[in-house]
Amino acid sequence: MKKINDDKMSFIQDILGIKTEMGLEQLRVACECVMLMDSKQMDYGSTNIAACGELGVAFRIQDKCSRLRNLLLKELKGDSSINHESLEDTYLDSANYAMIGLLLNRGLWE
Repeated sequence: MKKINDDKMSFIQDILGIKTEMGLEQLRVACECVMLMDSKQMDYGSTNIAACGELGVAFRIQDKCSRLRNLLLKELKGDSSINHESLEDTYLDSANYAMIGLLLNRGLWE
């Protein structure tokens, strides 16, 4: 995934008035989420989400929570047999589904 350079991150940080290092890091992760969602929108569109609305998003978040739990338990056991989705992928998808839920709730999802 394309990274936003530090000059642009500083510019966004200044515009938003972000003061802390963790605030900046969260902004960086949020930008990654937005870029990922935008890419997936290009691939899949929005009708699959719109068809099931917020309840569909709740089910998808539940699936991600189950996946996260599974991945963490495997990691604790030293099991490296994860084949398809990393912890990072799961966290990014979970964050995006939460933001999609907000967009739906605010009547902004198209």
